[in-house]
Amino acid sequence: YAGTELEIDGKKYLIMRQSDVLAVLG
Repeated sequence: YAGTELEIDGKKYLIMRQSDVLAVLG
């Protein structure tokens, strides 16, 4: 299991794949 936790605007996001990062950044 590998992931990166990001806290943006007080909300926590768990990013597991680069595709997920792109999806969040939209």
